Amino acid sequence: MAKNLIFSFDDMGSKKDTATRAVVRYFARAGSHIVQGDISPNIKRSSGVSYREMVLTFADSQVVTFSIKQSGDIFQVKLNGRVVPLKHQDDQVAAIGEMVGKMDAGRSKFQAAMAKVRIQLPDSIRTAAPKMEIALQERSAALDVAIVAITEDIAALA
Repeated sequence: MAKNLIFSFDDMGSKKDTATRAVVRYFARAGSHIVQGDISPNIKRSSGVSYREMVLTFADSQVVTFSIKQSGDIFQVKLNGRVVPLKHQDDQVAAIGEMVGKMDAGRSKFQAAMAKVRIQLPDSIRTAAPKMEIALQERSAALDVAIVAITEDIAALA
């Protein structure tokens, strides 16, 4: 089986990182656009395998994390934080196509989950809602007093 490798473990993280540019190009050809790509500068080790992580963030906020072994093979792939199986570990162009397919298949579910997330506003942001509520309550009380006064005037005339 011939390997079609894009990643060079030694070049990853250097200023002349051609692997990241190649991955961006292959994902763009497959129809997914990367807005940010980061490579971990330090080498990690898990299950007796040394690897580096390449984190790719896409335009629809989905995140793919490739764990690249020293041989250039893909050790593990995470899609939005979950490990996903990959058929084409040695043929990385086919693996990119496979990941685009998985991202497209789960896009609606991912976007629905993102829409449900409630974001807490920072304390530095103040809204006018509490002051507006007090002003409306005062206005309502003043209108109630005016209604009572007009009702008394009408009763006095009758």
